[in-house]
Amino acid sequence: MCHEGFLHFLSSPDSLKSICHVITYIEVPFHIFGVYCIVAKTPGRMRNVKWNLLIMHFSIICLNLIMSFLLIPFMMVPALAGVPLGFLEELGVPQTFQMYLAVTGPAVTGITIVAVFENRYLLVCNHFYWKKIRFPYICFNYLAAFLCFIHPIFQAPDQNSGRLELKTNFPCVFKDINTSSIFIFPQDTVIIAIPMIFVIFLVIVQATIVILLIYHRFYVDRFKVSENTTQMQKRFMKALFGQFLLFVSILGVPVSIFTFSMFFEDYNQGLNNLCIIILSLNGLVSTTAMIILHQPYREWILGCFGKKSRRCSVINVL
Repeated sequence: MCHEGFLHFLSSPDSLKSICHVITYIEVPFHIFGVYCIVAKTPGRMRNVKWNLLIMHFSIICLNLIMSFLLIPFMMVPALAGVPLGFLEELGVPQTFQMYLAVTGPAVTGITIVAVFENRYLLVCNHFYWKKIRFPYICFNYLAAFLCFIHPIFQAPDQNSGRLELKTNFPCVFKDINTSSIFIFPQDTVIIAIPMIFVIFLVIVQATIVILLIYHRFYVDRFKVSENTTQMQKRFMKALFGQFLLFVSILGVPVSIFTFSMFFEDYNQGLNNLCIIILSLNGLVSTTAMIILHQPYREWILGCFGKKSRRCSVINVL
């Protein structure tokens, strides 16, 4: 079923492309500022997690740039098809590789967040046996994120016949799009759903287990470590957990909408584009959350504003 809906003003490829470009222009300075905060304003007591925070931040930057600049996927859910509108398409990069980036980017970002929690577990628990197995464990996670979507992408049908079938089932998707630019995904939803569910399970379950183990360690060591140290560690964990919840939520909303659209076979291109816009905003939200949730960065920024306010007051008095 095809309809314009109340988001018809977002339904064209040009509107999606323009909005994503605006998002990129806004987010890039935020990303640079986030890198500066991590590199220059991370206190000595957090030096053990500094590089993990930086890696996580870079993965979020890459995901943001993929969605809002390099790729800009014009998805046609419930039809399993899409058109890349970004810079990579202008460079002539194969669409198969572009679509691989679209599905792999969120998976890798999720794994980097798990890696930050794992690093925190190592520092807090100092478990001897975990030190022995953590390297293959980390390698397995990243290999799973990079490899699990390779098979589905290369199971894509013959593109010409797929486009003819798409035109029969969803004629309205061709209103603003050149037929030859459409990439057809595997039409068996199970092929795509299984690796997607696997990655979601891998990220959420591992993060939950590691968080519970860390808080269990806090409870066990409550009489061995000073109250000040315990509170500092808990504040850092709360900040990480807040970032993790935001990341899952920003991914969860578009995935849920796409799932319902496929279930009801309801085609609304404006809603599809809104989902991509939400994914493109992930970088802005994540960087802002990092600065607000982590106490050292938040206090430094508030201190800067405080100094500026006092300076202005002195000038006004003079």
